[in-house]
Amino acid sequence: MKSIMGQVEINRRTLGVTFDAEQKAKIHLWAPYAGQVAVTINRDSLTLPLTRSESGYWSTETDQLKPGDRYSFVLENEEEYADPASLVQPDGIYGPSQAFDTSAFYWEDTCWVNPPFDEYIIYELDVYTFSAEGTFMGIADKLGYLKALGVNAIVVRPVTPFPDAQKGHHPDIFMYAVQASYGGPGQLQKLVNACHYEGIAVTVDLSYNHVDQQKQYLEDVAARCTGSDDRSRRQTGNNGRAWRQARRQYIVENALMWLRDFHVDALRLNDLQVLLDAEAILSDIRQQADALTGLTGRHYYLLVEDSPEQEAEPMAGGRPVKADQAYRNYYETDGHTKKAYREDFIYDRQFSSVLRELFGREAETIVSEPSVMFTRPHEAGHALSATEEGGDQPSFESMKLMAGSILVSPYVPSLFMGDEWGGANPFAVLTPAEGGTEPSADTDPNPAGSDAQAGETNKTLYAYYQALTRLRRQQPALYHLNRKQTSVNQQPEQETMVVHRWYERNDVLCLMNFSEEKRDIAIPALNTYWHKLIDSADPAWLGPEAGPEWLSDGDTITLQPESILIYKGCDQPDPQACAD
Repeated sequence: MKSIMGQVEINRRTLGVTFDAEQKAKIHLWAPYAGQVAVTINRDSLTLPLTRSESGYWSTETDQLKPGDRYSFVLENEEEYADPASLVQPDGIYGPSQAFDTSAFYWEDTCWVNPPFDEYIIYELDVYTFSAEGTFMGIADKLGYLKALGVNAIVVRPVTPFPDAQKGHHPDIFMYAVQASYGGPGQLQKLVNACHYEGIAVTVDLSYNHVDQQKQYLEDVAARCTGSDDRSRRQTGNNGRAWRQARRQYIVENALMWLRDFHVDALRLNDLQVLLDAEAILSDIRQQADALTGLTGRHYYLLVEDSPEQEAEPMAGGRPVKADQAYRNYYETDGHTKKAYREDFIYDRQFSSVLRELFGREAETIVSEPSVMFTRPHEAGHALSATEEGGDQPSFESMKLMAGSILVSPYVPSLFMGDEWGGANPFAVLTPAEGGTEPSADTDPNPAGSDAQAGETNKTLYAYYQALTRLRRQQPALYHLNRKQTSVNQQPEQETMVVHRWYERNDVLCLMNFSEEKRDIAIPALNTYWHKLIDSADPAWLGPEAGPEWLSDGDTITLQPESILIYKGCDQPDPQACAD
């Protein structure tokens, strides 16, 4: 298939409504079946006709449509449709679109440098439940909290509009629009600007597989516009070259818009592989990311999350990065590459799935299966429940082990909102009636209400996460991602794992016990001494018993149940000589 790159303009969006420097609106719509298209402004106060091109696009320029005006497209003087490239739907996905000028915002992030992807510590949050306001500015007000936690990148979801579940499915998919109740595109720009000021990168979560649902919309339009049920014509339009090219332009321009007009640092593309021409689309997005990097000097990352049969492929400004440096974790044993941490371990917090895969353990004895893979809220923005009713909560020790295993892995760590304070249902709204208090931006969170012991546990877990993120930033062996500089010794019968990571003269040894019983582990002969950095079982972290401060070759250590100990290699058993 011929590339569509000649149709995409790197400096500006062409689809939907855009504004030039003189505030003249340019309107562009793909409606190949229509015989007549017009745009109605501010609920029929003004109607303007559009002109059709040979490729099926309708367009016009006017100074009578201003930012903030509401508009709809009218086909054949009958049906009104929202703009499929609308930037905001103020009355929801069933109402008219609203014109928005992305170039009007004054950016203050000219000195911002997107960190190398290897250095990301990601925090994934839900806009509606992260703050009391449930808006983008509510997130901006809590950036101090995120910085104190030690993260330097966030994944914001959802961003695009979602339907009211009571009204059923709507065929129009608004991949360009920003959810109005969260503050719309203007607040999203302010949030990204504020994040960059605080040194935090921003990733937007997108699912382009929904774009194919517009086929039904096009079929409906075809039936109305042709006045017949011409199946061959409809199939040609939907599945033929014209549809595929229009869809590719719609997706590629959309990806470019988030990077250019909203200064987003990375895009996470979900289920892209379900599209028949996914490889071509991804290649086009990558080319545009390269071209935009040439203009701005910034790097942009594309994080491709796909099916278990395929690996995630992050790309930095069009430069491929090995998939095993992203969200999937692997370990090597006996010369073979095997899967150690499943993708849903990172995304879904399904710690029990890791235990089953590594050691064949049943999830019910350890932790419920909380699924917080969260695509869209329902009921006009209310969050999905993360924990099944009646499910058991993971033990405090297992939560510390989970956190440690994520933050010492040789892959970019991704934390879920609420993990850092042991949220039983992190995507549920905490209300006074439930005895909860919202974590503040500047103090340690205590969502446990009146239970003083639970509150101490929450605060301790938060401080523990802070120590782990600080450790990851301080130790080169942890923040340099190279699987060839990682060795793993797994003992399935013991349910233990020893991970050795190194970079130049920096060595880190991670001892993990996934069992509910104490386990003895022999220290590998690496011709070094080991000084303890973090011990999840230390009473300082409300654990049962601390491990030894120093280890050496040939020592045997007893690991506490569900615990992780992290040691740093030293030439001699001297804390001063081993200091950073």
